[in-house]
Amino acid sequence: MTFQNEKNKSLTRLLIGQALLLISFSVYTTDLLYLLVQEYHESSQVLGIFGALAAIPPAFMAISAPFLKRMRNSKSILILLQVIATMSVLASGLLLLAHYSLISIGIFYFLFSLVTTISESVEIGVIPQIFDQDPEYINRTVDIQYFMSSGLTILSGVVSSMVLTTQNGSFLLLIASFVTAPIGVLFYSLITYDVQRQLPRDTNETYFFEIRECIKKFVHTMPAFLIILYEAILGGISGLLFELMPITMKELGISVALFSVVNSVQKTGDFIGGLVAPFVKWKTLTFFFLDYVVSGSCFIIVTLPITNIARLSLLLISGIVMGMSGNVFEKLMYKSYDTKNISAMHALATSTFSIFSVISYTAAWIHLRTIMLWQITGIMTVLFGLSLLVVARIHNEW
Repeated sequence: MTFQNEKNKSLTRLLIGQALLLISFSVYTTDLLYLLVQEYHESSQVLGIFGALAAIPPAFMAISAPFLKRMRNSKSILILLQVIATMSVLASGLLLLAHYSLISIGIFYFLFSLVTTISESVEIGVIPQIFDQDPEYINRTVDIQYFMSSGLTILSGVVSSMVLTTQNGSFLLLIASFVTAPIGVLFYSLITYDVQRQLPRDTNETYFFEIRECIKKFVHTMPAFLIILYEAILGGISGLLFELMPITMKELGISVALFSVVNSVQKTGDFIGGLVAPFVKWKTLTFFFLDYVVSGSCFIIVTLPITNIARLSLLLISGIVMGMSGNVFEKLMYKSYDTKNISAMHALATSTFSIFSVISYTAAWIHLRTIMLWQITGIMTVLFGLSLLVVARIHNEW
């Protein structure tokens, strides 16, 4: 009973720490972009550079897989990374307030992006350790943190926008970011578990041998790798589609001024999906088959000559199933890969997603109407879903 209570306390501390850090980092990035435009009067090219600074670390996470695989006392490393991220936020925030050179701010922002990217993979490995590989607690953590992150991201975005309209709003947001991050790190430090039982064995293998072995385990774990590949491809393309949404609305003859409404509908769907996901008990392949067929069909139909209300309804439905998929995907990672190597596998998955995200943005240079991109993406998504139906039959997982 005592051990059970200790796990419950650790779960609470982990979730509170995650929530506070998410609020801090979300508010910081929102305020950073606002100040670059409002105070520094920078162009879209500069904003693109800062976007690249955030995108580069995930693309190269694969090279860290061997180090993550043999990492010792990952809780201490996780806390250290969060402390560095917090100090980066503080340093770049103070530089922003003092109107220092963007080069200095960019360096700290890159450091922030780097350590938060690494910490995500480290945290994936810490969670099974905290709960002594208990699948019930692992799944419960995924359910709560996915719902919590969706809700807090939306809420912090709305509140940040409101605060920025007030006098000294950007200053208040930076202060809020400075305060919440250290408290979040404090809650992480209060998490307890048996470190000695979780330590990996020493290895004398070379770096290149280990990274080859990590990639082999990552790629040969079926059907998990196939779903990761599909999610990376579709995630990159759908991200581009939503970025190009104002252009799509113009092509469909819809007022671009209604973009905020469309964006809110999509985010609402994502939030509902996160809320509903814990109650979905389908097998993984069954879920992703239905996910891809439904969302792909929505992408195709939304471009047809139908009413705008119908289009919003389709975007809401696609948002819900896509929101659910994030939760199911996290559980797939824990179920498919050895929890002792989960941080390394997560790093490889992060690189896969990042690489396909970068590749997908090249589609913006293709001279096609965005409506056609939606249709092509929809057809591709449905075909991916049908292929999973075949895989499910082969693996008897229907």
